[in-house]
Amino acid sequence: MKRQILSIGTALLVLLLAASCTTVPVSQRENRVEALIEELNTAPVDRLMELSARPFLLDGEIIILETDLAMMWTNLRDVGFTFRSATLEDLGPVTPTTYLSFADTMDVRTWFEKYAAEDAGLARIATSHGTFLIITGDRTRRLPQIFGFTGPEEG
Repeated sequence: MKRQILSIGTALLVLLLAASCTTVPVSQRENRVEALIEELNTAPVDRLMELSARPFLLDGEIIILETDLAMMWTNLRDVGFTFRSATLEDLGPVTPTTYLSFADTMDVRTWFEKYAAEDAGLARIATSHGTFLIITGDRTRRLPQIFGFTGPEEG
């Protein structure tokens, strides 16, 4: 009898763990965010555009136009910017005060309220350029989209 109860308990624990894994949004899964960062480091600009939500938040600036966003990615590529040697330090959901890490303005606060994905995640990554915050959400195929980033913070 004890063995049967233990087996049922073990089975329930496995089911509970499996269920909890499926409830974590793609935008807040370490392996998916790490894969997104790899794409951000290596993909051509047209792929970066597929992975980028609009309007896009860069520091405290909101990029609305597709052409402006493409120019941003092109310019970053042209100067050799990547999230090189990235280490995911922290990953969790966006909170009502996350906007303060980008800019304490009504525009940025409104952007978070209106445009951040329902499943938005906030990744803190350390790179060779410093520490960045990346907003993730929704998904394109199996990767989260990037909704914006800020940084580098001195790390």
